[in-house]
Amino acid sequence: MAIPLALLLSLLFGILLAPECVATPDMAPTTLLQVKSDLIDPQGILSDWSPKADVCSWHGVSCLLGEGIVTGLNLSGYGLSGTISPAISGLISVEFIDLSSNSLTGPIPAELGMLQNLKTLLLYSNALVGTIPPELGLLGNLKVLRIGDNRLHSEIPPQLGNCTELETMGLAYCQLSGAIPHQIGNLKNLQQLVLDNNTLTGSIPEQLGGCANLRSLSVSDNRLGGIIPSFIGSLSVLQSLNLANNQFSGAIPADIGKLSSLTYLNLLGNSLTGAIPEELNQLSQLQVLDLSKNNISGVISISTSQLKNLKYLVLSDNVLDGTIPEGLCPGNSSLESLFLAGNNLEGGIEGLLNCISLRSIDASNNSFTGKIPSEIDRLSNLVNLVLHNNSLTGVLPPEIGNLSNLEMLSLYHNGLTGVLPPEIGRLQRLKVLFLYENQMSGTIPDEITNCTSLEEVDFFGNHFHGTIPEKIGNLKSLTVLQLRQNDLSGSIPASLGECRRLQALALADNRLSGALPDTFRLLTELSIITLYNNSLEGSLPEALFELKNLTVINISHNRFSGSVVPLLGSSSLSVLVLTDNNFSGVIPTAVTRSRNMVRLQLAGNHLTGAIPAELGDLTQLKMLDLSSNNLSGDIPSQLSNCLQLTHLNLERNSLTGAVPSWLGGLRFLGELDLSSNALTGVIPVELGNCSSLLKLSLSGNRLSGSIPQEIGRLTSLNVLNLQKNSLTGVIPPTLRRCNKLYELRLSENSLEGPIPMELGQLSELQVMLDLSRNRLTGQIPTSLGNLVKLERLNLSSNQLHGQIPASLLQLTSLNRLNLSDNLLSGTIPAVLSSFPAASYAGNNELCGAPLPTCGANGRRLASATVSGIVAAIAIVSATVCMALLYIMLRMWSNWREVSVSSSDGEEPEAHGKGGKCCAGDGKYWKVGSGLVVAPSTEEKYSSASESSVLHGKLTEASAINSKG
Repeated sequence: MAIPLALLLSLLFGILLAPECVATPDMAPTTLLQVKSDLIDPQGILSDWSPKADVCSWHGVSCLLGEGIVTGLNLSGYGLSGTISPAISGLISVEFIDLSSNSLTGPIPAELGMLQNLKTLLLYSNALVGTIPPELGLLGNLKVLRIGDNRLHSEIPPQLGNCTELETMGLAYCQLSGAIPHQIGNLKNLQQLVLDNNTLTGSIPEQLGGCANLRSLSVSDNRLGGIIPSFIGSLSVLQSLNLANNQFSGAIPADIGKLSSLTYLNLLGNSLTGAIPEELNQLSQLQVLDLSKNNISGVISISTSQLKNLKYLVLSDNVLDGTIPEGLCPGNSSLESLFLAGNNLEGGIEGLLNCISLRSIDASNNSFTGKIPSEIDRLSNLVNLVLHNNSLTGVLPPEIGNLSNLEMLSLYHNGLTGVLPPEIGRLQRLKVLFLYENQMSGTIPDEITNCTSLEEVDFFGNHFHGTIPEKIGNLKSLTVLQLRQNDLSGSIPASLGECRRLQALALADNRLSGALPDTFRLLTELSIITLYNNSLEGSLPEALFELKNLTVINISHNRFSGSVVPLLGSSSLSVLVLTDNNFSGVIPTAVTRSRNMVRLQLAGNHLTGAIPAELGDLTQLKMLDLSSNNLSGDIPSQLSNCLQLTHLNLERNSLTGAVPSWLGGLRFLGELDLSSNALTGVIPVELGNCSSLLKLSLSGNRLSGSIPQEIGRLTSLNVLNLQKNSLTGVIPPTLRRCNKLYELRLSENSLEGPIPMELGQLSELQVMLDLSRNRLTGQIPTSLGNLVKLERLNLSSNQLHGQIPASLLQLTSLNRLNLSDNLLSGTIPAVLSSFPAASYAGNNELCGAPLPTCGANGRRLASATVSGIVAAIAIVSATVCMALLYIMLRMWSNWREVSVSSSDGEEPEAHGKGGKCCAGDGKYWKVGSGLVVAPSTEEKYSSASESSVLHGKLTEASAINSKG
């Protein structure tokens, strides 16, 4: 594009009107001194710039040999600041200007466009601002323009397309926007175009196809989109193509396979789809191929039999499937790094064993199966072996110890079993060993302590047992030791103190015992220590106070005793968790030295005294748990400064005083538990301001007054527990707004009035609704039948009356029900009969299973009536037995008369007359385990003969007699 005529006239007119600025060779010193006056020179590099010295001897100035004409200015990397003076345009003979790698600010002077002899302009790596002057398009002899790594903005001026001699254009790492000007296609001599790390948009202009001499095209980290144009395949001398981290879509054009000179191809971080073109195997000079972080699918079609120079192949984070192809490394290949992570590859990893030149393998996050082959030691050059997050099984082969160059072995989250082979001790260069989340077992071999280069060890979540190797201290480079969640036992070796570089130590979730070794005082770089869920005991060594870099301490669920002071030497603690130990004494104020503390958990110890007011200085605190101690006194008002609190748990202490109203100012509070103390007074209405509250528990105190209506504003509440207090008044209907409640406990108070029907709107109630042991009256609201998720309902020990509503039949999730000790009446719904009688005891007017049967009027029979029935049953039963006995005696007598001919003539004495001894109509039912007669309401006595009685009851009588 031609320079606008107005721009040319403006520049020429300015020169004519300012004769004092007209530059001649003998004016160069004056011009340079003007340039110097706008610069700040902290290193004194320009101190020899003096009118008394020859300008050609000045530092950074070069001249035409023997003529004193300044042709070059090189002040790169001298820490200069200030601005570039427009007076620089006076160096009319200059061909080379390099002010790069300084701290220059201000704009790029438009006057640079007057330097018609300028061939090289290097201003990169400064802090220049503003736009790229379009006047630079006047530099007809310019070959190299590098002004990137500045704070330039706006668009790339199309006028740069007039610099037809330009060979290198570097505008990377700025804030340039807009499209790539198509006028750049006019630069027929252009060899390097570098526009990385801007915010350029649009597509690659097709006019770039005219830059036939282009050897490097790099536009990574922009917002360019569209398809990758096929004309790129016509740039026959292109050696480097970098389109990474843009928004290109579509398939990789097969035409790229025509770039026979290409050594570097980077397309990572786009939205490319389709398969890997077979044509890429034609790039015989290719050394680096990166197609990662796209949506490329299909199988791996790359073969190093054709790509003999390929050293770096990155296909990670795509959707490739299939197995590792046999043709990947069919013979001698140059492949050194292979990255296949984050695909859908499957099968075994045996296909990698032919790539004997490999130094790095990352095949993690796939679906590889099978074993790690024992032939893995064929890859003798291997430095990094990364196979985590797969489904590999079997044992870790002992041959792994033959990989003498190995520095990183990452096999976590697989299904590896068996022991850690002692041959691992041969890996003298190993720095990282990650085996966590496998199923490995056995002991940790002592030989591992021979791996003296180890920096990070992580065996979390296996089944290792036995002791920690006694000579663990040999690993003096160790920074991370993670042995959590195994089955390790014994004591912590004293030699661990020799690991002076240790920063993170995690031995939690094991069966370790004994005391902490005194040598821990030597771990001065230790930042994180987690020992929870062990059986460690004893007092903490006082010398631990010298560990000034600690940020996270979690030694909960052990048996430590004594004072917690040794843990408080660091002022950088963010997490201190000592829950469930045997620590005693008061809470030391030294804990507040760590002003950035976010978690303080001292629950389940034997701490005494008051809660220190100084805890209010921990303004970043999010979790404070002092529960289950012996703390006393009031809740200090200074805690109101802890505005970031999300969890405050002070339950099970001996705290007194009132529930503070300032708690309402803790707007992020999600859990407030003050239960099981000796707090008095009322529930402050201000608690209704804690809009983030999920759990509110004030149970087991001595609170009085009514439940504030404002509790209904806690619409995020899941748990509300106010039981075991002395609360009075009614249950506020506003609780219906707490529609996320899944547990509501108001029992053991003195609440009165009816149960609000609005409670039926709490449709998320699941764990418990407990209103027992109050003075509630009225009927059970039918709306409670809407609580279909409810598992436990307790309304016992109130004064509720009326019938059990049929709507409760809808509570299909109910597994515990207690309506006992009320004034309920009527029939128990049949569906609720599966609950035990204790669920309904103490309601004298209730009847039906599991209670006694209801009478004809639907009421339980009166106690006198029941007693009469029982007595009648007993009398009738006795009568039946007597009748049966009489009948049997008669039968025996008749048999005697027939069978004994020598009788003495006397009749046997009768024991009773059977005609009317038995009353009954033949109706029986089971009550408990016995048989009783059901008297008829129409006929009290039967006139049946004793033979009919015998006939009707012979089977039952035989059954009775057979049971003795």
